[in-house]
Amino acid sequence: MTVADAKGRRWDAATGIGFSVLAVVALVLPGSPPKADDRILEIATYFTDKRGEILTANLLLGVAAVLFVWFLGSVRSYLRAGEGGEGRLSAAAFGGGIAGIALLLAGLGLLNGVAFKLADGRLPDPAVTRALFDASSAVLTMVGFAFAVFFAAASCSGARSGALPPWAYWSGSVVALLQLLAGLALVAKSGFFATGGAMGFIAPLTGVVWVVAVSVLIMQRDGVPPVARTEP
Repeated sequence: MTVADAKGRRWDAATGIGFSVLAVVALVLPGSPPKADDRILEIATYFTDKRGEILTANLLLGVAAVLFVWFLGSVRSYLRAGEGGEGRLSAAAFGGGIAGIALLLAGLGLLNGVAFKLADGRLPDPAVTRALFDASSAVLTMVGFAFAVFFAAASCSGARSGALPPWAYWSGSVVALLQLLAGLALVAKSGFFATGGAMGFIAPLTGVVWVVAVSVLIMQRDGVPPVARTEP
């Protein structure tokens, strides 16, 4: 590996850190979102008062999505080099990450629709507002299922090949489980797991912490796992 190639691999892995920083800023910028059992007037007031913050956060997440796709390529290459053979798990991790980003962008698009609908400060048809809010919440909740595949498959790949140390694949497995638990927001009407509840912050925050940790790990190793690639 040339010096230029090693430097390039480090920069590729660093996109995970850039993604995480932007994602955290975007997550906290609008403040606490409405809860699943809030009245339509409370939901409308939130989107009216926080319109600028919401649109800015969505823009940041759009840029973060670009960085995350780049990071996925780095992770895929790193894990694939350790797996050898068909690279099934690294492919599953890559696919899960892509699906998660696609759902995230779709959910953000719906949120933007709510924010623009309420831009003039007047309350539109309550049924329309509720439908857009519930739809965006559902799509953003399903992001967790796709990211669960990413974290679980990446952890399994790293564990089997030795590309990831124990702390990375065990913590990645826990993060994957948290993503699945966050999916309970689809059926929970109130409380910890419902839309606007604490799990809506815990799941993504633990995910970005894992991404930062693995980004640093790959950077330190110049994008090359400490295991020999073998063919089946």
